[in-house]
Amino acid sequence: MADKDKKKSVDPITFARQVEAEGKKVTWTSPQETVQATIMVVIMSVIVALFLFMSDQIIAFLIGLITGLGA
Repeated sequence: MADKDKKKSVDPITFARQVEAEGKKVTWTSPQETVQATIMVVIMSVIVALFLFMSDQIIAFLIGLITGLGA
């Protein structure tokens, strides 16, 4: 059982070659796809931030009405 727990050791040169081979298998996005995805993330982040802000303001207003505390 101790033999199964041991990891194979690989010399640094073989490891570097394996990393390079795996890197070549990766499908990289084009610069245009990256820009589009970044824009979508920014837009969605702004939408979520506005939603949370508005939700917080509405809840604070309602609590102020219920408790009578508020300006």
